[in-house]
Formats: sequence, C-alpha cells, structure tokens
Amino acid sequence: MTAIYLVLAYLLGAIPTGYLFARFVRGVDIRTIGSGNIGATNVLRAFGWRPGLAVMAVDMAKGALVAGPLAAWLGVAPGGWLAAAGGLAAVLGHDYTVFLAMRGGKGVATSAGVLLVLAPRSTLATLALFAVVVRATRMVSAGSLAGALGLPLFLWLLGERQAPVLCLALLLAAFVWLKHIPNIRRILAGTEGKISFGRRPDEAAGAAGREEDTGERR
Repeated sequence: MTAIYLVLAYLLGAIPTGYLFARFVRGVDIRTIGSGNIGATNVLRAFGWRPGLAVMAVDMAKGALVAGPLAAWLGVAPGGWLAAAGGLAAVLGHDYTVFLAMRGGKGVATSAGVLLVLAPRSTLATLALFAVVVRATRMVSAGSLAGALGLPLFLWLLGERQAPVLCLALLLAAFVWLKHIPNIRRILAGTEGKISFGRRPDEAAGAAGREEDTGERR
C-alpha cells in the first residue's frame, strides 16, 4: 500500500497543468513563450490573470488531493510520516514530471496544496504573506521565497508543528530556495521579471520574453 500511494502521489503531481492548458486550450507550447516556464506565472504573463490563477489552483489541487482524498482512500494516517512522504512525492512529480522528460516546475503551488491539508492555518498565513510580498514587489519569485521562509515559523507559532509536517515544510522550503537560485541572482542584479497588475496578456508576454532564465521551470 505504501508503494501504491507514493507512486500515485508522484503521478498526480506530475500532471503538467500549465503545459496542458497552453497546448490544448491555446494550441501552443508554453515552453516556447516568454520565459519558457510551464508554471502559472508564465501562463499568467502569456494569457492573462484568469488562466494563470486557474493553473495555480489546479497545481494546488494536485497537492491537496494527494494529502487529502488519496491518502484517505488508501488508509494513510493524516499528518503522519507516510502522508508527508506522499506530499513530497507529489511535489517531486510536479518538479520532475515523467510526462515532460523529467522537466517540470518549481513546486510552489503544489507544496501549498499539500500543506493546506496538513497544516491549514499556517498555510493560509503563508499564502497571505505571499500575496503581500508579490503585491509589494511585483515579483512572484520574491513572494515564493518569502513564503518558504515564513511557513516553518507559522507552523511553530500556530501550533501545527507535528514532526512529519514540520520536517516536510522545512524540506520543501529548502527545495523552493534551491529551485529559485537563478531568480535570486536576478533579484540581486535587479533584472528579475515583474508582473503588472492590469497589464494586457500580450504586454505581459513581451515582458516575460525579456527574462534571462529560459531553462528553469516554475
């Protein structure tokens, strides 16, 4: 049962939502647009806020389904070590999807979905921090990095510090920072791409095309 859960968790996380949206709804390969990113941020820049938020929501749902309904269906104890391992498998599936030759995203939304089930209060606080930082800086990467730092602190302060959940949160936070190393370099250099609230999709796509990073995936 453990192996089945982890395999299903990986495969569910590996569904490349942004790529599928762009391919089957818009008829394009998202990897050839803007930054080449397959995640919600590049979808937002290329096609607008609604598609971007929809992709983000589905990526979050993948993580939530693994930590919630899938775990319950297979009799996995909520908040235990196996549930945490399943959440990690889902994020790894998103980041290294077998459906796109092991190239995927950066796992931020899928991580949020997992932790929204395992530690809802702390995750909601983290999402609020993410939104505030993105609004202030207009950089999704900055919001993601701030959220990764804030989540373990919120877990401790809000009493959701069960060992499996806290260990998973620390691991995912470290992983988010590792995946964002190119973004960190651009932030420090002042060249990180920014979103513009209310910008038309074609203008946003043009801005994304000026980003330096074409190899990393959110």
